[in-house]
Amino acid sequence: MRDWVKQLAGTVLVLVFALAVGGFIMVLRAQQSGPGAALAAANLRAVSPADGATNVPVSGDLRAEYVSRPSQDPLIKIEPPAGVTLDPGHWDGTTFVVPYSGLRENSLYHVELDQDSWTGKGEHKQVKVRWSFRTGSKEIPTPTARPTSSASPPPDSQTPLIWYSASSLQGLDWNGKPVKSLNLGVRVQSPDGLRLWNSGTPSTEIDDADGHPVGSIAGLSPAMWADDSRQFCAITYQPYNLELETLDGKRHPVGAISVTPGTMQTPQLAACSVLTGRAIVVGESNGYVWSLSMISLTDGSVIYKQSYPNPLAHLAASHDGRYVAEQLAGNANGRPTTLIRELPSGTVVAQLSDISVQAFSWDGSLVAGGTPGNASLSGAQVVRWQTHQLVWDRCGCPLAFQVRVLAEPDGTKFAIVGIYPQQQRSFTIVDANGGAQSVPVGPIVPAF
Repeated sequence: MRDWVKQLAGTVLVLVFALAVGGFIMVLRAQQSGPGAALAAANLRAVSPADGATNVPVSGDLRAEYVSRPSQDPLIKIEPPAGVTLDPGHWDGTTFVVPYSGLRENSLYHVELDQDSWTGKGEHKQVKVRWSFRTGSKEIPTPTARPTSSASPPPDSQTPLIWYSASSLQGLDWNGKPVKSLNLGVRVQSPDGLRLWNSGTPSTEIDDADGHPVGSIAGLSPAMWADDSRQFCAITYQPYNLELETLDGKRHPVGAISVTPGTMQTPQLAACSVLTGRAIVVGESNGYVWSLSMISLTDGSVIYKQSYPNPLAHLAASHDGRYVAEQLAGNANGRPTTLIRELPSGTVVAQLSDISVQAFSWDGSLVAGGTPGNASLSGAQVVRWQTHQLVWDRCGCPLAFQVRVLAEPDGTKFAIVGIYPQQQRSFTIVDANGGAQSVPVGPIVPAF
């Protein structure tokens, strides 16, 4: 009995010592609905630049305004870090200020603030707040005189376009207005539609939106437009290596790609983001996805890796690689289940049913894809995945239905092409509020 009392007393002393010295650690993270909950948990009033801010200067200050000054300075980092300089932080009253420089123009950046508020006693509370913003351009456009004509003036050369092939190559703006017609064959458009890749020719030539040659790339396969619409990601074959290709025909090695030894997996590109400095490479075999790697375009390092012992039927990634939609292999009734995973944390942030996701909107808030039928897809949907809100729906039943989707760069619209038998097509531009504009087309081949 006396020994038992001694053991109990010793345990109590150890527990009291742990509480006094180490405490318990509780990590709080920003919710997908926004960083507000984590701001409050971190005793913060606001951060600047704000979450979702645009046209942010490429140099300036990161500011975290606290309700009261914490006992320890926060740690702040920016992703992607390539070229970015963060000067030592300092306090301006209750606001922690970190000067930054070296950001790229027209690029998406993610900020993470790590606040450890432990005072040495009691609960050890650590809060991570994550938000994003996009930089602007330092260039100020100068108006240029245009010749007068009875015809409609040509569109702004920087207006994003949507392309498809019919008897010729047709370009639309994102309001559905025809603005370009080129005597060219099938092309693969850049995300902004201002460049066209002739992927079927040995020269792999690149044309501008007026059909003029502006460069060429090496003939590697697979290859994929980068989200800056000015470069490509490509993969060499055995050994598998990731490369960046510029339009002057030069190849820039990034790093090696590993696949599971002893398998028949081949690497394919799911995302190529020069804006965030990341690429998503998946390992495919027999039409299924067995692995995923997020690779830094700066140094070739593997930022995140995921294996799928039960392979996926399909995977789609946001342009910046922040989110992936993982469609699980079909169940008995053929209804797809899709997980939305945030990277590089690997956290599953949502689960969707009855949609085969083909694309994310540019800001990552919406997904678009096909809906299942008896034998194949029977329609298309746009869904706000964080709330499961059905934004738009089109039924193509009972005909077989394939879906091709293009996300509007720096916007929230989708161009959705439904492909039916007997050369029938539907072409719809859908906005974030469910507004839909039908574009009359015949038997077309989308350039995306």
